[in-house]
Amino acid sequence: MEQDTLSSRRELFFAYDIKMGNPNGDPDENRPRVLPDGTYYVTDVRLKRFVRDYFKSQDRDILVDTIDSKTTNLTGRVAHYLKEKEKPEANGKDLVDILLDSFIDARLFGSSFAFKKEGKWEPKTVPKTLTGALQFNHGEVMHPAEAVDIHGTTTFGSDESKTQGTFTTYFALRYALIGFNGIANEHSAKLSQMTDRDYNDVLDAIWKSVRGSGNTRSKVGQVPRFLISISYKKGVEFQFGNLSDYVKLTPFGEKEAKAWSSPEDYTVDISLLCERLAMYDDKIESICYAVSPDMQLSREIPSDWQNLKID
Repeated sequence: MEQDTLSSRRELFFAYDIKMGNPNGDPDENRPRVLPDGTYYVTDVRLKRFVRDYFKSQDRDILVDTIDSKTTNLTGRVAHYLKEKEKPEANGKDLVDILLDSFIDARLFGSSFAFKKEGKWEPKTVPKTLTGALQFNHGEVMHPAEAVDIHGTTTFGSDESKTQGTFTTYFALRYALIGFNGIANEHSAKLSQMTDRDYNDVLDAIWKSVRGSGNTRSKVGQVPRFLISISYKKGVEFQFGNLSDYVKLTPFGEKEAKAWSSPEDYTVDISLLCERLAMYDDKIESICYAVSPDMQLSREIPSDWQNLKID
């Protein structure tokens, strides 16, 4: 990479919502994932997949990808890429440098580099595992949500002897606002070669990927609602860790949270968030944000925050 790596620590909070959809089905029955206390959640892997798919739609190369829409392993993906780009089969640090220079998702999220032998080529890297500079936690639905089972029938029979369609069940949440926390570490970025431009690109990708992911029934109706990004001053070894702790939802009207169906049913209280950020103003270089016009905020966005104007 010709550019300098991430200049200072970054921290973000991102919230999007879904209506009558399944944001992240479990591996057993494809029901919305739920914690023992009833809180629904979405894995960081799902959010990273949104980001990767968006980059791919913009004709950017990603490491975790298919070959001609067919599943492959890491070795097959890299071998195919090197051949396609007429690059030599490298090893050690040289191979890692090629991967980091070529794939933005490797710079952002890292990789285990779990290679297998491919013909006569047996890739070995230094290091064997690379921690990504950008890490997300699992996202959580920020209010009590209602799960629904939607029953229907298919048009076609299950086999040629059947004259009627088969019964189907689709699992969804009536409505959910999902919040993610993320941190980009400048020290890890020196190893993964993540840059300031990469970070700015991922902010754009997070916002646009969720909206553009609705090509399946389970993801139709997803809308980005609120994004805040903090750039800390150079040399500052600090982060809040969970910005979502400072974002509260309060009912707007008489509906209980499980009956909410849109942002019209609640207010996003950012008072505590603004208070906490003001307390640590000496550590913060700048704050950027994006907000859906449909969100009802408890107060005006501070005038010194910079609008990302992603849309």
